[in-house]
Amino acid sequence: MPRWDFLQRHSGRDFENRHQADERPQEQTSASVSVGRGPSDGSPANQPDKPQTREQNPIPRSAGGRIEREDRGRAYSLRDREIQAMTDVGTFRTVDLQDLKRFAYAGDERAMNHDFRELRAAGLIEEKTLLRAHKEPRKVVALTAKGQRIVRRASGLPKDQALYHGFVKPREARHDAAIYRLYQQESARIEKAGGKVQRVILDFELKRSVNHKLAKLQSLPASEQAEHRREIAEENSLPIVNGKVALPDLRLEYEGPDQELGKVDLELVTGDYHAQALAGKAQTGFAMYGLPEDAARLRPQYLTPKSCWTFCRYDPSRTYRSPH
Repeated sequence: MPRWDFLQRHSGRDFENRHQADERPQEQTSASVSVGRGPSDGSPANQPDKPQTREQNPIPRSAGGRIEREDRGRAYSLRDREIQAMTDVGTFRTVDLQDLKRFAYAGDERAMNHDFRELRAAGLIEEKTLLRAHKEPRKVVALTAKGQRIVRRASGLPKDQALYHGFVKPREARHDAAIYRLYQQESARIEKAGGKVQRVILDFELKRSVNHKLAKLQSLPASEQAEHRREIAEENSLPIVNGKVALPDLRLEYEGPDQELGKVDLELVTGDYHAQALAGKAQTGFAMYGLPEDAARLRPQYLTPKSCWTFCRYDPSRTYRSPH
């Protein structure tokens, strides 16, 4: 039976005092994530870079605790907190600035604005304003191609980690920008149970792998296609709903308290989903999340017996953690 929850916006996290003075040197921790909700237009600007092996040499640092990097003949000096924020953005591709302030900067808007002015001036990030009917516009941020290259070299990401740059289509941006918030809430639940997230996979990575294999089945008889489709779904630990392989918005692979490996698939539904689509999502067994602003429109759906959804209250006292 799938689990249903609403995301909470008014909680912060202790992010290892990243909002404190830049002069204090910090140890660079390695990241452990993977990403991607794929663009519908297949634009190269929205593709992940090719994963690279973790660098063996220590990350160059200045006496002030900044990370020194060079890209195509230009030198960059970045704070640890700037690298961490950029890694979060690249991992989840599109992030709401308010969520980034709340989680990555522990609510310190002044520090975030200061950092982002420098990052924009350096051409490492780009921002976009999303207009919403009868609601306040929201600002989202993404890495540029240059920012993606810098983060790849400076963040110490593991070999299987992908980073993204560029924006998706506006109609997808609202949904995609909320995936970062979804991660924060679910990872808090995992950590409370004694686990730790090892990898984050957004649907684009799964979609790329699955669709490549499914495309090879087109020339086979229908009966053989169905059998091979089932095998592909099993290989990727995915369900088949209405004859199609269902993909989650977010997959978290984690290590439990006894070092056992586990995973959880998450789906973010919005008020734009109609009843039939919601019922199909419920059959996947994914953990279902909704945005607070969509609660009124979604409530009749998750209470419908046909969908078999359950509602789990979220404890806002949980501490949020970075995937990095």
